[in-house]
Amino acid sequence: MNYTIENGKIAVTVSSDGAELISLIKDGKEWIWQNTTGEWAGHAPILFPVCGHFGLKHEGVEYPLPAHGFAKRKPFTLVSKSDERIELVLCADESTKEVYPFDFCLHVVYALSGSKLTVEYIVENVGETPLYFACGSHESYNLDANVDNYALVFEKEENFVNYHHNSQGYLTGETSDYGTGKTFALPYDYLQESRTVIFKDLNSRKVTLCEKNGKQVAHITFDGFANLLLWRAANTPYICIEPWTNLPDPDGVPDVEFSTKAGVIKVEVGQVKKMVRTIEYL
Repeated sequence: MNYTIENGKIAVTVSSDGAELISLIKDGKEWIWQNTTGEWAGHAPILFPVCGHFGLKHEGVEYPLPAHGFAKRKPFTLVSKSDERIELVLCADESTKEVYPFDFCLHVVYALSGSKLTVEYIVENVGETPLYFACGSHESYNLDANVDNYALVFEKEENFVNYHHNSQGYLTGETSDYGTGKTFALPYDYLQESRTVIFKDLNSRKVTLCEKNGKQVAHITFDGFANLLLWRAANTPYICIEPWTNLPDPDGVPDVEFSTKAGVIKVEVGQVKKMVRTIEYL
């Protein structure tokens, strides 16, 4: 089922399938990718309890957790809805326990304030042992021109080192250096054939998507997320700007305990962890 919230400035539609943001309309314009070329049917999938290819070994047992986890494939239940806010939830069941051995409830909240959309992931430990998870987002941003007409402006100076991945999505150990600064021009040549730009351990927690002429398109904040990934399918006129807590596993390296891996977050029994992001189209 699809649900719409709106406030006179923006209208947001969310699907109960994966609690996915599937539409954001501002000033009559659709800002979320709608698969107009048939290249990618996604819009803004939620990545939980891992991002990318990220193995899960818990107490010596390896679990067959799929890439990007399972939340994007699961039906969420509506908790509450008002004109400007909606909350949905996914809780552990027998099917999730087969690939992720933790008792959890994942609450996803979308809330409007003016032209800003706030997105909250609230992970609740409803079990009797500590819970471990990673998470991320995969929002698409429609573009009016080719990707190389755009840049990201970061709030702080960054070393723009891109960590390469192979065709299966695992890190290869190779990197490419795009220099240092606050502005990163989106690289048309690299963003081909489903290649992803992967930035690790950023200083910034805010970026602005801009046209190269300086016109600002959107402000994006991502408190709690150290990594930022950029991806698009083929030569499509959009860019996915993806805050992740973890990065993909390195290729060919034996897995270690999930709880010890970089980007994995611990939630004690009876506690919750809230991750908050914002998107504001300008």
